Amino acid sequence: MLRTNKLGLVTLILLLAAAGGCIFSPDPVPPCTDCNVDPTIQFPDSEDKLMANFQYIYETMDIDEFRKMLHPDYVTILQQSTRNTFPDVGETLDLEEELRIHDRMFSKQDVTDPDGDLVAAVQTIQFQTFQRVGVWATSPANDQIPNARNALYSVQFLFDRGQNYSTLKVTGNIRFYVTSRDSLVNGVVKPYFRMRGQADLTDDPPAKVALAQ
Repeated sequence: MLRTNKLGLVTLILLLAAAGGCIFSPDPVPPCTDCNVDPTIQFPDSEDKLMANFQYIYETMDIDEFRKMLHPDYVTILQQSTRNTFPDVGETLDLEEELRIHDRMFSKQDVTDPDGDLVAAVQTIQFQTFQRVGVWATSPANDQIPNARNALYSVQFLFDRGQNYSTLKVTGNIRFYVTSRDSLVNGVVKPYFRMRGQADLTDDPPAKVALAQ
C-alpha cells in the first residue's frame, strides 16, 4: 500500500535539500551555451513547450537541463507557511539558491539535516497532475514578478524515496512565470522561453512532516 505524506512543494524541496551546513552557498552558475542538447527536450518557442520541458526535467531529475531552463533573474515566491518553517530563508529564493537546492534533490543521494537526522534521497519524481488552469496572460507592473507571461497550474507530484520510506505528495496550485527573447534557429527568428519564476500555492499543512519513517 502506498504511503504518502502531504506538504507544500517548496517546503518539501527545502526539507529534502537541507543537509548539514548552509544550503545557500552555491558554486558560480555557468552561462547557457547550448539550449537544446537533449533530443527529448523541445525547443521552447511557446509557453506550453517550456512547461512540457519542465515536467520532463523534473521526472528525469536532470540538473543540467534544469539550469538551462531558468532565467538569470529567476525567483521563487514562498508562501507564508514555508517562511514560518524556514524563517532564515526570507520571502523568496533566487536562481543560485534554486540551483543549489535542486542539485542536492536530483542527486539521489541521502543527506543529513542540520540536526544530524537522515533525509532519505528522492529516487523518482512522478507528475500525476500537471494541468494549466485558464490561459497565459501578462502580469501587471505591480505584480511580484511584473511584465511576465504567467499561468496557474493544478499539480499533484509524487516524490518516491524507496520502499523503506513514505512517498511525499505535493498537491495544489503553482503560478508559473515565463519570459522570452528572440533566438535564431536555422535561419528563422523564434521566441526562446525560459522560466522567470513561480509562486508556490501548494497545500502545506501547518504541522511539520516527519521525513524519515
